[in-house]
Amino acid sequence: MTNVDDLALRIRARGLPEPVVTIATRGGMGLHPALDYRAESVEPSPDGPAWAVVAASGREDLVPLWTCGTVSVFSAADGSFLEWDAEEDEPWTIWPDFARAVRSLLTDLWEDETDDEDRAAIARLLLPEDQTPAALTPEER
Repeated sequence: MTNVDDLALRIRARGLPEPVVTIATRGGMGLHPALDYRAESVEPSPDGPAWAVVAASGREDLVPLWTCGTVSVFSAADGSFLEWDAEEDEPWTIWPDFARAVRSLLTDLWEDETDDEDRAAIARLLLPEDQTPAALTPEER
C-alpha cells in the first residue's frame, strides 16, 4: 500500500501524463465527468482492489492507475499495462503500451454509449495527438 503522494510520484516516474495522476488520486471525475465510473481513484486502503492484486501477485513493480469495481489497470516495470480483477489469479489483459490501455478504456465508454465528443476529449487529455485517432477506434471484443 502507498499513500496518495507516493502513488503520484510512482506514476510520474513511469513518464505517464499528469492527467493519469489526477485519475489515480482523485478519480476520473477530476478529469472528465464521463470517467465517473470507468476510471475511479485507487483506494489507498490495503483492502482496496488494486493493492489486493499487488499483494496477492507479489508484483511490487505494479503501479495502479485506476479502478472500476474490482478491476484495476496497472503500469508494469517492463513498460506493459495490465487489466487485473482482484478476484482473479492472472491479469485479464496485457497491453504493450499506454495507448492500448487508453483505447480499451475508450472502448468501454463507447459501449456505455458515451458521446463521441466526450471520448475524444478524454483521448486528447491522455494521449499525444497522433495517437488519438487509433485510440478512438473501438476494439473488437
